Amino acid sequence: MLFGCVSKKQLDNVVRAERIVQDEKWVKLEDRMKQQQLEIGILKDSLRMKEQWKSQYISHLTDGYEKAVLLREMKTATFCLQLLITEEPTAFPWAYDSLAFYHYFYGNPLDLARSTSVVNYMIDKGLSINKNNQFLREMKARILLIEQNDTGAIDAFRQLFKETGDYTYRWYELYIEIARGNSKSAEAAIQQVLKDDIPVTKKVRLHHLQEQIQENLTVKPSFLYLKALVQQVKQQYQPMANTLKEALKADPNFYLAAKTLQELRQASQGAIR
Repeated sequence: MLFGCVSKKQLDNVVRAERIVQDEKWVKLEDRMKQQQLEIGILKDSLRMKEQWKSQYISHLTDGYEKAVLLREMKTATFCLQLLITEEPTAFPWAYDSLAFYHYFYGNPLDLARSTSVVNYMIDKGLSINKNNQFLREMKARILLIEQNDTGAIDAFRQLFKETGDYTYRWYELYIEIARGNSKSAEAAIQQVLKDDIPVTKKVRLHHLQEQIQENLTVKPSFLYLKALVQQVKQQYQPMANTLKEALKADPNFYLAAKTLQELRQASQGAIR
């Protein structure tokens, strides 16, 4: 039908019908927009509730971790930290330091060989955030020692001592050298340290994993212990005992020296006093 041949009544009907269709479309569009606004509102409320819940959850985990550390419940502390970094992988970079140490020091039953896989994961994760993290670099060196990578451990401890002057790293470097049979060069280095006028504020941190004991010693007794190890290599058992006694005189609470002296006496069946 040609438009010019349509009567006014027919044209009005067509226009009216078109208007009705457009009105219906507009109503549907308004309804759809209202539904979308409602859904957006529900989503916003849900996100707000989720963020509020997450904030409370994080607070609960943080509080649980702090209380567990105070109570020395290290398994609980480790569990709380693991949940924290699961929820917020980058918000708690310090957690990787703590988790590396907890798995290293508390992570295995005392009668089992220590697994290093989880410790290495935490160390590598933390170092990916800060490659110069001294604590994690120290942990890495200790793990290399556990894994019997003597060369890697010595290199790591030597570099740390060069950078920091911390005699903990020098102690472990020389300890490994003695264990590797390089007692002659180690002995000269030990004697030099014992001759040096080192402030008592300088400390050596020793970790005894099986007993889960940490010691924080001044330099003299800790390096006297290394001197005793050199004497043991030379089979100079009475001088070794005397050196251990000297170390205990310098620090009566020196656990490792007392334990080694007791073992020496037991092995000598009373010949060593």
